Parts: sequence; structure tokens; C-alpha cells
Amino acid sequence: MITGFIIGWNRIKNDSNDVNIKVSVIISIRNEGANIKKLVKSLRTQNYNKDSYDVIIVNDHSDDNSWELLCNEKLNWPDLQLLDMDVNEYGKKKALSKAINFSNSEVILTSDADCLFTPEWIKSMTSCFINDKINLASGPVSFNHQSTFFNQIQTLEFLSLIASGAAAIGLNKPIFCNGANLAYRRKVFLEVNNYHDNDIASGDDVFLLHMVKKVYPGSILFIKKFEAIVMTDSISTFRKFINQRIRWVSKSSSYKDAYTIYTSILVFFVNSLLIFLLFSSFYDNAFINIFIFFILIKFVLDIIFLKSILVFFKRLDLIKWVFPLQIIYSFYVTFITLLSSFMSFNWKGRIQNK
Repeated sequence: MITGFIIGWNRIKNDSNDVNIKVSVIISIRNEGANIKKLVKSLRTQNYNKDSYDVIIVNDHSDDNSWELLCNEKLNWPDLQLLDMDVNEYGKKKALSKAINFSNSEVILTSDADCLFTPEWIKSMTSCFINDKINLASGPVSFNHQSTFFNQIQTLEFLSLIASGAAAIGLNKPIFCNGANLAYRRKVFLEVNNYHDNDIASGDDVFLLHMVKKVYPGSILFIKKFEAIVMTDSISTFRKFINQRIRWVSKSSSYKDAYTIYTSILVFFVNSLLIFLLFSSFYDNAFINIFIFFILIKFVLDIIFLKSILVFFKRLDLIKWVFPLQIIYSFYVTFITLLSSFMSFNWKGRIQNK
């Protein structure tokens, strides 16, 4: 599979087209007071025709000063569109649906409140829609630079996930994407979205990707442009990190796409097998050579794949952590998968039960 991903990543080619398509940037917020000013500034300074894009921010019952800050920002930027969720509406999926129904743009571009963008972000993410056959574009996301070990390990793991999703798209076998950088045609969303069919709190990005893949195969792209990268912060504490990963993995039990299910099972099986071989080596020397061979083959393929990824993201400094992450990752994947089967998680102050 990793060999295939290497091929898929190298297949991705994006044309540089200037388009003037109408775009709505939609962001759902909940208790994001610390990020509002930076977010609005980053969106307001986009190098895109001011008459061809608007920004719609939906407030999902924030109980901090987020709404007050947004209203103040609107005084300085009257074109900023603000929506407030009704009492019986809550959650990111309903927030996005509300804003998309409110919008009259051809293309929807989504992100999160804790993200920042290059001035060329909208232009980079929407240029592919000059091709009528393209219905959804997934974009790159990375973490802001920090010197801590925890941040660097997180960044390496996160970029490997982003790149795996991109490479699968390059193979025309999309499995996942990240809603922090996602663009799609509004009419296609209104046609295929199945948010009302599941009560999973997250997954607004992956479930939409799977539906577009099913209804419009071959219409999904990854935007491999440095200017399209969305930057956000890594998780600050180990407890929050585990909570986030449980949230990510918990939705996998609702996947219906065969290749995505196969990929999930394969990842869990390979990493569990690596742990089995490691512990078996302590009891039977015959397993030592098998374990060493296994880890070396995995490391060689991972380093070939990840080097090209880190070059693209200009984070080649992280390559020194690839080998240490090999063992850590196997324990982490197995642990998180098992935890997600019975543990609840907290998202934006709301407990999501299994």
C-alpha cells in the first residue's frame, strides 16, 4: 500500500489556472475567541477578486466572547456574513449545512477557526474548478513550527496522514481528507451529502468525500501547491491529543467505502503484528530476525514516501524522527483503535458518547 502511495503522490499534478469563480468560505466556530481576530484578518487579505468571494462564519452556541468579537469585526468588514445557530441546531454538520443553504456561490471552501492561510489560498484551492468534471478538492494542512519534541512528532505523524489521503486521491482511490482545507461544488453537496443519515459528531469531511466518490467517481483532486497549505497549531497536551485521535478513529466504524475499510484494517493489523513480533522476540530468538526484517522494510518504504512529503511541506528537518516514530506509532495506533471502541470523547465542550 505504501508503495502505491509513493506512486499516487508523484502522480499528482496541478495546473495553474486563473479563475474567477464565485466562492463562499465557510467556517463553523464554537468558543474560538482567542482566534477570531487572526482568522478574520487572514481571510480578509486574500488575493482574490473581492466581488467573487464571501466569508460566512457560523456561531455554534459559543459561550465565550466569540460572537461579540465577530460582530466587532463585521463593523470593520461589512461584507463578512455572520450566522447564529438556532436553539434546536447544534454541531458542525448542521452549521455547515445552514451556511451552504444560505450561500449562493458555486464553490464552497471550508476550514476551521484556528487556521491561518496564505494570501493565495482561495486562488490555489479553487483553480481546479475550471474543469467541469472536478467536484471536490482536498488541500494540504500542516502544523505551525515549534521546537518541542511533542510538536515535531505530532507534525510528522499528521503530515503522513495528510499525504496518505493525498496519495490515495492520486491513485483515484480516495479514503479521507481534512475539513480544515476542503473545496467542493455547492450543487454537488446539496445533492449527495448524507449528514442527516448519521449522528456521528465529526466526519463532515470524510463522509462527504465518500459520497462524492460513490456518485461522481474520478471527480476528486488533491491540490499539491505550497500556497494552498493551511496552517494550524498542534495539540498542546497529551490528554487532548488522545481525545482528538479517539474522535478521529471513532467515526471509522461508520465507514461504508470498501477501500477505506480495507485500509483501516490493514493499518491496524500491520501495527499490531509489529508489536506481537517485538514481544515474541523476548521469548523466542527465532522472532528477532523476523522483527528486524519487518521493521527495516517498513522503515525503508516509509522514508522514501515521507521524504518527498517533507520536501513539499518544507519540513525536511522532521526526517530525523521517522525511525523513532516507527515503534511508537505501532503502539499508538493499536492503543487508540482499542480505546475508540468503548471510550467517549469531548469535542468543543460536548461529550460524545459511544
